[in-house]
Amino acid sequence: MVSESNFPLISGYLSLDLVNTEVVRNGTRYDLLTKSEDVINWVNTLLEENILLTKQISDNVQEWSSQALPILREIRSFLRKGYESLADREDLSEGWINYLETAIEKAPFTYKVENNELIPVPIGQPSNVLISLVALDAIKLYTSNKLSSIHRCANPSCVLLFIDTRGRRKWCSMRICGNREKVTRFQRRQRQE
Repeated sequence: MVSESNFPLISGYLSLDLVNTEVVRNGTRYDLLTKSEDVINWVNTLLEENILLTKQISDNVQEWSSQALPILREIRSFLRKGYESLADREDLSEGWINYLETAIEKAPFTYKVENNELIPVPIGQPSNVLISLVALDAIKLYTSNKLSSIHRCANPSCVLLFIDTRGRRKWCSMRICGNREKVTRFQRRQRQE
């Protein structure tokens, strides 16, 4: 799943899609969450892609986006460090789960049923609600053992991470890096001929 927006939503997992709001374009690393408008756009993109549901968060994102920005960037940095360690087949730092549990405690959950599915709905300050959902997603990935299938993109200049349970995927996305590599190889072959 790759969104048409500036945000590479390649996983469908909230916590991993947050980590992937740092990208490399033309050899330069960019942070896609630098101002409150970026948070608003990211949340709206997540809602459009049904990664977040309107029942789960306050619909007045404009009111709390600036408060959420530094907290989102902090948890993103924490998750990136852990996810990259796992992608490199290293252990998570001690206290990784505890950090996420503490984030959830700031906005604990109630639940709603939608389309015969149990939907977690955090209760608390809107910025903490979003962080709580991110932390819950990360804990679910950990407890379901999906993080054992986390990988770095095969493009050495790409910083995107993805989950591949089949063991065949090399690229964060064919659209982002896979096709570029194919074009580069094709051009190399053309020059050699």
